[in-house]
Amino acid sequence: MASETTSLVSDKQRANDENFRRLKAYQPFAFFVTFGGYFMAHFSRKCYSTVKQQLQNEAGYSPLILSAMDTTFMATYAIGNIISGKLGDTFPPTTVLAIGLFGSGTCLFFMNVALWFDFEGFSTQLGNFFILAVYFLFGFFQSTGGPVGTAVMGNWFCDKESVKKRGLIFGLWTCHQYCGDVTAALCTAWVLGAGLPYWWALLIPALTNIGWAALTLQLVADPADAGIITDDVRIRLEKLEAKRAMLKDGESIEDSGPTPITYAGALRIPMVAQYAFAFGFFKLTNYVLFFWLPYFLGKNFDAVQANLIASLYSVGMMPGGIIVGVVSDLFGGRRASVIGAFMCCLIVFLSIFSVKSEDLSASALLVMLAIMGILVGGPNNIITSAVAADLASHPSVKGSNKSLGTVTGLINGCGAITASVGLLAVGPLQAAYGWGSVWLFLIGCTTTGTLLMAPKIYDELFPKPKAEAELEALV
Repeated sequence: MASETTSLVSDKQRANDENFRRLKAYQPFAFFVTFGGYFMAHFSRKCYSTVKQQLQNEAGYSPLILSAMDTTFMATYAIGNIISGKLGDTFPPTTVLAIGLFGSGTCLFFMNVALWFDFEGFSTQLGNFFILAVYFLFGFFQSTGGPVGTAVMGNWFCDKESVKKRGLIFGLWTCHQYCGDVTAALCTAWVLGAGLPYWWALLIPALTNIGWAALTLQLVADPADAGIITDDVRIRLEKLEAKRAMLKDGESIEDSGPTPITYAGALRIPMVAQYAFAFGFFKLTNYVLFFWLPYFLGKNFDAVQANLIASLYSVGMMPGGIIVGVVSDLFGGRRASVIGAFMCCLIVFLSIFSVKSEDLSASALLVMLAIMGILVGGPNNIITSAVAADLASHPSVKGSNKSLGTVTGLINGCGAITASVGLLAVGPLQAAYGWGSVWLFLIGCTTTGTLLMAPKIYDELFPKPKAEAELEALV
């Protein structure tokens, strides 16, 4: 009897070891494909802004239409995030990702068609309507990368070792956006420097997006689809067996896999709603600094110097996610506390800006903006990746629902909507009360976002006994 028991335990251990080996072996490919997918999204998104001058001077599009394209994109991208996350939890995620990449590439190709056949020259109304319609669809296609890519990453990096390093893993993964942005700028510089028509800067990312869509279709979205039994699958099977034990004679229940979570169900997960609104205020701070810094610095520096100094803010954002991720891992996954600390430091820097910004030297601005990039970029990157994965693995839904895509989409979408609305206040504030009022506005936004996270920060700093916490989670 003892030998049979030992044999069963040994067989189970071998099966677990094999599942773990297969899981770890596939993780680099999953990282590579999803990283590349979001890289391609930013490559195709940024390339348009790098040829705005040519679109105005050579294609004949007015500044008003170029601005309307930005507004249209932001609106559909924000709404699309909420929809795409749900689609990724309901339908095969890799199919949703591939459609997004293929659609993005196709939209850029149609932009080229409008340029090749000079729609704007033939009819201004036709040219304007066509380009806005294409960009309307472009925003929806672009929205798939964030929530659905995060969901696939969460599916594969679910073992205990990866969860302990979730901050580092997702911090590195979120560098995709900056790599894509830089590549777009370099691609455009190469195209223009080589004397090629500027529309090649749109055609190249169009083709690479379509090519990456084909590769994405080869990605297995979930370890369970490859027959790998993970902890989530075990929990689901245990819950299924518990339900079967309660069935009456003649009744049966089949394992149809985890059901997609509803929007209401996702919002009921503790802290999802608070993070969604907090992220909106943090994203607003980021957008104001990203879009308005060159304009603000142009008051005291020439255009080249202003853009160079402002670029240090973007450079700081890249390591920000990695730093927040690593530090939060070191503190046992207490990401809200680390984010809160970063935001408090940011408030100090914004306070200095509100008083001294117009008197600071170029070297002082370079240092301050690089640090501010880290302080803003870190929390923004980690909330939409590692934090979303933490929330979606809450005990109340773990093993029962597919929720990561929906949670990420809600956080991303609500954040984009809040930030877009808040941006409308910057121009009037600056015109009426000067730049000092804008920095005070950002201090208020940062403080509000941090206060929304206060309950989570308190729980992390003063955790409840484990048994009590698990009981509350299940209830």
